[in-house]
Amino acid sequence: MRMTIVLVLFSLFSVTTCAASLDETRSFKNENVGKITLVTPNDWSPIERHHINFGTTFYRLQPPQKGLFDLEILVNDLAHMRMEALVDKDLEIYIQSNMRQAAPQSVEGKVSAIRFGAKQDGVYARLTDKAPKPGEFVLFTQGVRLQGNKVVLFTLYSNDKEGEILRKTLQIVGSVQFEK
Repeated sequence: MRMTIVLVLFSLFSVTTCAASLDETRSFKNENVGKITLVTPNDWSPIERHHINFGTTFYRLQPPQKGLFDLEILVNDLAHMRMEALVDKDLEIYIQSNMRQAAPQSVEGKVSAIRFGAKQDGVYARLTDKAPKPGEFVLFTQGVRLQGNKVVLFTLYSNDKEGEILRKTLQIVGSVQFEK
């Protein structure tokens, strides 16, 4: 009996260890904020581009299977994004304002902002398209996270009604660290 318990515990630990190893730390540079690191699934392929005038880095993560989701993360400092007035207490208002035009076409009808992250320093909102065209994603999510004068913005399109891709996206955005 004890041997069975030991084997079961070992098996559970092995599965957890394997699952954890599916994520990897990646990094890229932004001319205004320096080196950015984040933890992503290793099978989500990155595509990086930079805005020439403002220096914003657009970091797109492609799914292992085409059509699962569309995720883009933007990083820069508040000054170059022309968002100097944005502060933590206004993040909900910022996201609600950004998504206001999409709300009438959504099942929800209004934007409800939700805090996320270990320090609750991020905010996101999610809307469900009430009349998607064939091939369009049903769910539209936007979010923002501040770290001092640095900002992380993200947009996620998916059909992920169970929320697994959203949870993973919030983990990725929550893992973003800035280094000089």
